[in-house]
This record gives sequence, structure tokens and C-alpha cells, in this order.
Amino acid sequence: MDRYSRAFAEAMDSTGTRNITVAAHARVGSNNVSQWRTGRRPIPAERAVAIAALLGVAPERISEGYERLLHAGYTPPHKTPSLGARTGASPVDHVTIERLLEFGHSEGPARILLPDFLARRKIGLTAIEEVRWTFQPSHAMEPEIERHALVLVDITATQHDQVIDGGTYAYSLWGRPDVRRLLIRRDHWLVLGYGKDAEYTEVQTSELPNLKIFGAVLGAL
Repeated sequence: MDRYSRAFAEAMDSTGTRNITVAAHARVGSNNVSQWRTGRRPIPAERAVAIAALLGVAPERISEGYERLLHAGYTPPHKTPSLGARTGASPVDHVTIERLLEFGHSEGPARILLPDFLARRKIGLTAIEEVRWTFQPSHAMEPEIERHALVLVDITATQHDQVIDGGTYAYSLWGRPDVRRLLIRRDHWLVLGYGKDAEYTEVQTSELPNLKIFGAVLGAL
């Protein structure tokens, strides 16, 4: 195991990030992540930035190919994340987004760094301070939002009277977290996935205290 794979493995261990999460974020198979983690194969330069953003490390720390590009004179379009995710200081042209607390498993870092231009495309005019990140825990919203995709959530919309009919929300129902659409009817609500034939759960008005809203989904990466 070389220093790149060792740094990658240490970052995964320190953040509690699973192989399947990295695989989904980098759009590769879990076997690729296993090989990266054990040093059997190097992380390709083209995957390094996305993985580094997820783990809160500099891409050149985990990918020899990316480091070679830097030494050859490659200039990233935006300053890459270094210690910002650990110290709370964001690199230039990046924003820090905190994790959505109490929503599912606490896997991944407490905060992530995203390029400002990419974050703004997803969150629009929402203040960064009011945005949190989490992972989509289910297949319910595929193909619009894939399982394990990184989801950005507006935490100002957490009350039932703030829910917009047909909107997508991070919620927990009877203690089970998920990201789905919410439909409001006269005497009940519907919690359902993507598509006209998606399965749904009916929640009576009297049962709404069991439906906790964590926020409105702004977009997914």
C-alpha cells in the first residue's frame, strides 16, 4: 500500500464512509473502491476531485495521477479542498456545507466542500447557512435521485404548514428516514417516490406527528 491509498483508507476510516457510498458518489463499482482502499489499483485522476470532496481531503493526497497532473503544470479551475473541511475555513471559490444531523446514519464527514458555482446551481438563492447535506437512503426517487446520491436540503422548511404539495423532502416516518415527494390531501398525506406508478404510504392527518420534516430538497449530486 502506497501513501496515496493509505491516505484514502485513513480518510474513509476517519469519516466512517463505506465503500458503497464512495462507489455511488464516484459512479464506479464497489470492487473498484476496495482495490483503491487496499492499494491494488490507484485512484484515477478524473475521479480524484469528486472523491476528495466527499472525504474532505485534497485530491493530490489520494491520487498519484492527479498529483502528477499538478506537477506537470495543470491548474485546477478552482482551488482544491485541503484542510478546509477539517478546520472550517473554506478554500477560495468553495463553500462549506454541514451534514444534516439526526437523519439516518451518521456516515461521512461532518461537513463537505463544494465548488461555489456547483452549489449555487443546485441551491439558487438559498443561504449556504441554511443548507445541509445528506445521502439518499433508498431507491424511491430513482432515476431522478439515485440511492446514495448526495442531497442538499433547505432546513428552513421543517414544519408541516411549510410543506409545498408535491415537493420533495427529507423526512422520517415512524422513525424511518427517506427522501420522497409529499402530497397533501384533505384528510391525509401521501408519501411517494418518483414516477406516476410509484408506491406510496398514506399518512392520516391524526398521524402527522409521526412525520418529521427535516427540510426541502434543493438538488442532488
